[in-house]
Amino acid sequence: MKKLGILFLLAGAGAPAYCQPPMALPDSVASFLDKSLTLLQTYSLERNTVNWPQLRQTMYQRAQGATTVRDLLPLYPFLFEQLKDDHGWLTYRGKTYKWRNPARPAYANEVVKAALKQQPGVLVKMLPGRVGYIKLPGINAGGSLEAMRAAALVVQDSLCRLPPGRARAWILDLRLNDGGAMAPMLAGIAPLLGDGHLGGFVNSNGQPEQQWYLRQGNFYVDSMQVTTLEKRCPVRRSDLPIAVLLSGRTASSGEIVAISLKGRPATRFFGEPTYGATTANESYPISGGAYLTIAGSQDADRTGTVYKSSLTPDVLITGGDNFIDLRQDAKVTAALQWLQKAPKGRRK
Repeated sequence: MKKLGILFLLAGAGAPAYCQPPMALPDSVASFLDKSLTLLQTYSLERNTVNWPQLRQTMYQRAQGATTVRDLLPLYPFLFEQLKDDHGWLTYRGKTYKWRNPARPAYANEVVKAALKQQPGVLVKMLPGRVGYIKLPGINAGGSLEAMRAAALVVQDSLCRLPPGRARAWILDLRLNDGGAMAPMLAGIAPLLGDGHLGGFVNSNGQPEQQWYLRQGNFYVDSMQVTTLEKRCPVRRSDLPIAVLLSGRTASSGEIVAISLKGRPATRFFGEPTYGATTANESYPISGGAYLTIAGSQDADRTGTVYKSSLTPDVLITGGDNFIDLRQDAKVTAALQWLQKAPKGRRK
């Protein structure tokens, strides 16, 4: 998940002195590489696990012969590997360069993979037994507040088309939510969650950093309002039972949405363990439009529980997905069975 905002490194800040490379690189190449290393040493979640003088020397040795920044690009997967960061990347002229972690097992659920290729949209409908169903895929909303607002409205408008009071419980389907922007997703479903603290980011020492809230139906990070939804849904109960569906492709901000429901009363999780990109990213400019996106903190729920890897569902169900006919979907069926007898939470 990408954290809000882009922090800029002071242009005049110099890097500490390190061992000189065996051969000097062109100034533009050396500057690009050095700034990349400085950013990672400053902000990476795993920065304290690396011998930085040694890594700098290794990177300069591998960079020997580079005459342009483009010649450096193949080095960045190796660089991210040293920090065990398979959630971060380098963006250069519209292309991304990242480390593909070979330890991640191949995902075998062909139904989910095929559904993702169709670029699914938000879907809200009623299921039997007065159960509301929300399919919430990943949302890439850009970085502007207006883009966040527009994306949140798409979600909330879909939800608000259902008459208030019609649903007695909800299924929140995050199986096709592979990430994007957390703010519009959470603001979009705010009528179901109600106002309050949802979770936050913690640093490598487990100390709280930015916290996530819903206030008057809008998403906040600490005291900063991120979404500006003015037209609210008709009043809806925010204490109804919610079944959350997960897959191995629920990732990044999709996992943050799931984490935001952890610790909520009358909530249960069904499906597969999630992807495991439970770190928060921040983007930092280097030069010429290039920037590094770095995993700098970890996600925590409203109780303070930190998620260092995948979310494990309460009810494990592998396969059985059917997005075309939800009546034949094993995860939806299990969720409906639980919702038939699930107690309501406390009214907000």
